[in-house]
Amino acid sequence: MKKKLNILFILVSLALLGIIIFQVYWSVSAYRVNKTKFDTDVDVAMQKAMDDCKKDYFDSIRVVLVKRLSDTAIKISVDTLHEDDTIHKQLTINIKNTHGPAYIQLPPFHITSNQLDYYRAMIKHKATLPEVITEASFYIPSLMNQWQMLLGLKDIQDHAAETEAFLKAHSNIPRDTVFARGMTKRYGIYVLPINYRQADSIKLNNYFKLELAKMNIDPNYWFYFSVKHTKPHEPDMFYSETAEYDYKYHGFIFLGVSERNAEFFARAAFFNPQWAVLKSMLLPLCLSVFLILFTIYCFYYIIQLVIHQKKLAELKDDFINNMTHELKTPIATITVAVEGLQKFNALNDAEKTQRYLQTARTELSRLDNLVTKVLNIAAFESKDIVLEKEKINVDDMINEIISTEKNKSGKDLNITYTNNDVKTIYADKLHFRNVLVNIVDNAIKYSNAPINIAINCFKQAGNAIFAIKDNGIGIPESHINQVFDKFHRVPTGNVHNVKGTGLGLSYAKYIVTAHGGAITVKSEINKGSEFIVSIPLSNG
Repeated sequence: MKKKLNILFILVSLALLGIIIFQVYWSVSAYRVNKTKFDTDVDVAMQKAMDDCKKDYFDSIRVVLVKRLSDTAIKISVDTLHEDDTIHKQLTINIKNTHGPAYIQLPPFHITSNQLDYYRAMIKHKATLPEVITEASFYIPSLMNQWQMLLGLKDIQDHAAETEAFLKAHSNIPRDTVFARGMTKRYGIYVLPINYRQADSIKLNNYFKLELAKMNIDPNYWFYFSVKHTKPHEPDMFYSETAEYDYKYHGFIFLGVSERNAEFFARAAFFNPQWAVLKSMLLPLCLSVFLILFTIYCFYYIIQLVIHQKKLAELKDDFINNMTHELKTPIATITVAVEGLQKFNALNDAEKTQRYLQTARTELSRLDNLVTKVLNIAAFESKDIVLEKEKINVDDMINEIISTEKNKSGKDLNITYTNNDVKTIYADKLHFRNVLVNIVDNAIKYSNAPINIAINCFKQAGNAIFAIKDNGIGIPESHINQVFDKFHRVPTGNVHNVKGTGLGLSYAKYIVTAHGGAITVKSEINKGSEFIVSIPLSNG
């Protein structure tokens, strides 16, 4: 049995180890998958943040362009090209010179009526002509180029004095170069805002945080901005990085126009992404840990159950051996008494006959008690015992038990009894008496002469308490919690003449519990034990 138990323990350990290894492997694999998803998500978040900035950029162009085209200094007219041509229309734009009577006039731009109506329909409200033309400019590059030229010339014209001073200072440089490299970036639509990179980084960072929040990602990260490309780091288990994106959506600066180094590059780095990844895996990880712990508990329970069954089998074997010995002793004694009557002419000797018959009667009574105990155990194990409660005089019952024990004990026995006002109890007389008898019998069996037993009866919290204390060998602490288990017998050390079945205290606990009471024990080695039985005083 021990060998089989060891094999079972090894198999269970291997199975448990396999489950743990599998769960760890699954967790690591799941982490890798979620880490890859995290890398993709943060990169998508950066792309969306860029798109948000780009939208802001075009919205700002739209607002400024509508505002500029609504300026009274700019005259926009839509005329038919020919009287007999109702399809094409001509846009004519004139700019009033704020420093003189001359106007700047761009070449006519041809657009159909249907196109104007199409772009007007794209605007969700009743649109003005500048709004319609602005919307059309985003889809017609040549028209947008005309606005760039128109507004650029007007901005330079509005700053004529500064332009002349700049030209005189740079007379050695061709005029087109002067305008391309200098004046076009000083005024109006070509000028960059002050600290535009810092402002753009804040805006981009805010949009990035917002996109991460939508994805329930909240780890620590660093934003990196540079005016040139940097070599990206390869993501690993504990590091993530977005792709590097070029950023050129600065405030309001017209399409396709930027000064040197106006463009810069942005990326975000995550130094502890594992916390965000593990957070997304929290539920499956918790379930995995719970499964492992539950499996460990199940295996532990199985092993404990097997150990318990092994112990129970050993106790049953001990019980059979003890019971066999207990049964053989009275049978042998009765056999000897009968043989004495038959072979030694005891029938002609009345005194000898009575002695042999009394011996046989005593052993038969002992045999009957043993059989009764076994039957009681079988009965309460199958829940067949029915308590027949009645009113019992406590003093009469205890005194009868003391008298019986003194008569059948061959040891030097002293039993004292004290009753503190418990006159009657309501219980099954036969079974409850057996409970007290079993406890007193054990006190006598496990005590050396002279034996002193004290029975104390008193009331406590609506219960009748029976405290039976002896001066016996005591119960080891390791066995205190097992003395009420079926078949359990406490090792007796040097005492080898104590017989028993291991059923008495188990039976006692069952009967007391059936009465709604409780039984406990306190003991010290070589100082004795005290069993305390309590049952309700009421008739319930």
